[in-house]
Amino acid sequence: MKNAHERFGSLEFTKRVKETTTRIRVYMDRLIAEPPREERGTAAGHFFSVFGSDAEVAALWAAVIEGAFFQARIPGRPPIAISLGPEAQSFRGSVTIQGRNRPIRHLVALSAELLKTRPGADREGKRTILYDEDPAFVLYRLSRRFGLPVVPEWSTWFRRELERRRAIEPLLGLGCSPVLVKGSKERFLGWIGKALKHRTIFMPEVNGPVSWNLPQVFPQKSTDTSKP
Repeated sequence: MKNAHERFGSLEFTKRVKETTTRIRVYMDRLIAEPPREERGTAAGHFFSVFGSDAEVAALWAAVIEGAFFQARIPGRPPIAISLGPEAQSFRGSVTIQGRNRPIRHLVALSAELLKTRPGADREGKRTILYDEDPAFVLYRLSRRFGLPVVPEWSTWFRRELERRRAIEPLLGLGCSPVLVKGSKERFLGWIGKALKHRTIFMPEVNGPVSWNLPQVFPQKSTDTSKP
């Protein structure tokens, strides 16, 4: 954890009411955003995690609900303006730190589009925002969202297909390596069907549980048992 503060970014929110200006700036340890299309344009934000005081977190929580714009700073990059858009959701909590009398307040905010990537949600969608670019994680999350019949051994092949078809793009990230995957359930099923027909991939010889070895940033989801 040495020099951990150097890996933090910051999130700033400014609100002007008549002659009063309120400016709040907090530490940020996670961010997912799409790169702005223009040099000084606004980026579509999908996720951020910040820490602050009671008043700071309460103000940011209200700003998320209002669809406000924020100024995000990532180490090594120029600041960008981001917005989570309408129907974003946020969750507040507390982090207790040894030696401090009061806990630090924590806020996690997610865009409506990111919320649709949860298992079984919006199965007609054609865009999936993912927290990590690991091939196994990408295939696992898509299989959970769309109900795809897959096995971990197909992860490398599937990642190559995404890249070959230009269906995966890197996103702006802090504390993570997010990607945007483009494609519907029908499209991915078509890839799987053709690959099986041409024997590019193979079905397991034995029918049984499937174990996924996912990145350690998701220890609670390190394994999943299901049938292909």
